[in-house]
Amino acid sequence: MNILIVVAHPDDEGLGAGGTIHRLAKAGYNIDCCILSGSVDARTQRPKTVELQEDIEKARKVLGYRNVVLGDFPNIQFNTVPHLHLVQFIERHIEAFSSQVIFTHHPSDLNNDHTQTAHACLAASRLWQRREGLPRLEELYFMEIQSSTDWAFSGHNVPFEANTFVELEEGDVEAKIASVDAYRKVMRPAPHPRSRENMTALARFRGSQSGYIYAEAFQRVFGGLSQIK
Repeated sequence: MNILIVVAHPDDEGLGAGGTIHRLAKAGYNIDCCILSGSVDARTQRPKTVELQEDIEKARKVLGYRNVVLGDFPNIQFNTVPHLHLVQFIERHIEAFSSQVIFTHHPSDLNNDHTQTAHACLAASRLWQRREGLPRLEELYFMEIQSSTDWAFSGHNVPFEANTFVELEEGDVEAKIASVDAYRKVMRPAPHPRSRENMTALARFRGSQSGYIYAEAFQRVFGGLSQIK
């Protein structure tokens, strides 16, 4: 099973699916990650470029996934980029990695880069129907990003609706937190959503909803984690 994680910024992969990535990488799944704004130029307290690249690689190793691809789309300006350019970038990597499952942002996230990434992924998900030789895309999921998805107000758009849960072990939760902590100055003290305490609390809450101790939640667009055990 080939899984593609498509996110807007470095650290989104860990925040949105870090525990699941760690669990599935241990189980032998082929997991690759596309980060559309690899330079994340507008980030507050952004480290030097060489340090950011070190952080990205450290986070990749913590989670144990295979490849990371960095795009050069402008940070917090995806709405100024032609939609087709985002779609084609994602399509190239669906093809390169023969992806069968995609995890990406929820389209109602407060962060507009996340929204644009989700819409581009939905368009790119049709690629296997138009290009011969690609495996069928079996499953597509939206992730929740703490401090972004939780700020998607219900009066504006349809909010994130958790309908799929992946059981995590304590080690998967620790890897998720460590992958985010690998990025300098991204974690915050409690009660911020990106604190160790609240990342753990969300994993426990999602676990309590699904009969587990810990879990990550996703919104299934199609498919059903039928082959992910």
